[in-house]
Amino acid sequence: MYSLTNWPDTSVFQTRQYRDARVEAHNAIFWVARAAHSFVKPLPENSHLNLCWTSEADDFRTRIFDDNIQIGLNLSELELYFCENKKKVPHSFWLDEKTPAFVEAWYLVELLHRDIDAKMFSTSLPFESKDMLMGDTIDHNASLFKKELAALTNCIKNTIPLLEQLADRLTRDNKIADVPRKIDLEPETFTVVLSSTLSSEAEKKITAGLSAGDNLRQTPFLFTKSIDQINRSKNHRLDYKPECLISLDTIIDNAMSQNEIVEKLYESLMDN
Repeated sequence: MYSLTNWPDTSVFQTRQYRDARVEAHNAIFWVARAAHSFVKPLPENSHLNLCWTSEADDFRTRIFDDNIQIGLNLSELELYFCENKKKVPHSFWLDEKTPAFVEAWYLVELLHRDIDAKMFSTSLPFESKDMLMGDTIDHNASLFKKELAALTNCIKNTIPLLEQLADRLTRDNKIADVPRKIDLEPETFTVVLSSTLSSEAEKKITAGLSAGDNLRQTPFLFTKSIDQINRSKNHRLDYKPECLISLDTIIDNAMSQNEIVEKLYESLMDN
């Protein structure tokens, strides 16, 4: 549940330690996305890679594949696991003191155990990132970043109810065509998002969400943006208009309530 006191001290994000933690977390997301890319039916704009928030378990999961299988991710622990019939099952993999090669081997064993064709599993993704860790020479070390991962997870848990309330706000506006009641984590950009389309412009998508931070703004931040689905901007996907951002410092310094944040996000979407 959203609470002003749950927002972490932003100083935790202004360190090289957090930058490294974000890389570790992003790679955990890449590993879940690889399973989705290997087994989930492709969708436009690679949306089949998006991970869905599961409120009952406070985790992110792939869409269902092979009738009843999902891959889950506990972001605070960087724990990967299989889910069957929406239930987490044993034999998790923790991204700690293990190389990427070990993660791949874990996948192959778990897939074979479920009679899923392991040859279909691929480590490739339909995008590139300079932060991707692969091979057998670099260890993942999640245990070094417990404080940073906890702070990032708190930001995400605070953002989920904000986006849910924003969805309710958007459904009351006839300018909005549809508001899926689904919060997604986009693997390429490491953003937690709620997206919709405008009634007057069917090809224009509007999005609000939380970024885990980027090379320009290391601290996580809330944002809104609009994307023309036909004449898509050639700018990098992580580019944002400054007036469409809400920093954590702004939220904390101004003691912004949930309603105030939601209304600011709504107004920003309508102005996009």
